[in-house]
Amino acid sequence: MEWTWAVLSVIGAFGQALGWGLKKKALNNSGVNNTTGLVSYGVAGAVLLGLSLVSGGVAHLTTVFWVATLFVVLLNVLAAWTGYRAVDKGDLSTLMPFMALTALAIVPIEYLLRETLPTPHQLCGMIIVVLGAFISAWKSKPTKASLAVAGYFGVTLACYSITSPLMGVAVNEAGSGLRFAAIMHVGIAIGFVFLCLISREWRVIKELKHRRQWVRTLWWMVLAGIVIALFENGPINIALETATASEVFALKRTMPFFALMLGVMMFGERVTRWHIIGTAFLVLGSVLIVWFK
Repeated sequence: MEWTWAVLSVIGAFGQALGWGLKKKALNNSGVNNTTGLVSYGVAGAVLLGLSLVSGGVAHLTTVFWVATLFVVLLNVLAAWTGYRAVDKGDLSTLMPFMALTALAIVPIEYLLRETLPTPHQLCGMIIVVLGAFISAWKSKPTKASLAVAGYFGVTLACYSITSPLMGVAVNEAGSGLRFAAIMHVGIAIGFVFLCLISREWRVIKELKHRRQWVRTLWWMVLAGIVIALFENGPINIALETATASEVFALKRTMPFFALMLGVMMFGERVTRWHIIGTAFLVLGSVLIVWFK
C-alpha cells in the first residue's frame, strides 16, 4: 500500500525509543556495555536473518552493497559503544531528543554529493533544530559528568548522521530491507565480540551471577534485541524498499516524543516544560530539513 512505509517508519521511531529504554535497563548494571551490544544485536540479527531467509532466500550482493554495509556496521558499533555510555549515565528523555540533530548532516551531505544548496524549508528547519537543542540542553551550571555524557552522545549522533543515507544505498543494492538488516545486525554483533574480549567483561558477569542479577540483566538484553528486530530496524529497512531515506528518516525523527513518554513511564524521569518545548522544536525542525530537501 502507498502509505505502508509511513506506518512502518513511525513504528520504527517507537521501536528505537523502546529499544534504548530496554538497553538502559540492562545498563543499570555498570560494566556490561559491550555484552549488552553483543546480546541485543546478536538476537536482532538472528531474528532478522530467519525472517529474511523465509521471505526471500539468498541473493547475489554487489560490491557497492558490501562497502556501504561495512561502513554502516563500523559506524553503528562506534555509535552504540558511545551511546551506551551516555544513556547509562543520562536520562532517556533528555538524551533521545538530540537524535534530531542528525538531520543537520543532510545539508552538507547533499551539497557534497549533488552540490545542492539548502531550500528555504531546510534553512528554517536548521534554525528550529538549533533553537530546540539550546532549549533542551539549557542548564545553569553544567557538571563535569553531564559534559562527559554529552561528549559520548555527540559521537553517537555524528555516526548516525552518516549511516542514514548509507543504509538507503545498501537496501537498494540488496533489493530487500530484511536482507540488509540481517547482515548489518550480525556484523554489529561480531564487532561487539571483539570489544567484549578486549574489555574482559566476563569478570563483571561473574560478579552479577554471584549476586543473582545476571539472568534478569540478560533478559533485558534479549528483549532489547527482539524490539530492535521487530519494532525498530526491521520496519525501517522494509520502509526503505518503497520510500526514500529522506521520507523514512523524517518520520523516524518523531522518536523523541516516544522517548519522552517512556522516560517517565520506565524510569520515573522528571520532565519539565523545557524538555517538552525543546523536543517539539527538535522534531519539527528535523522533519522540515529531511522532508523538504
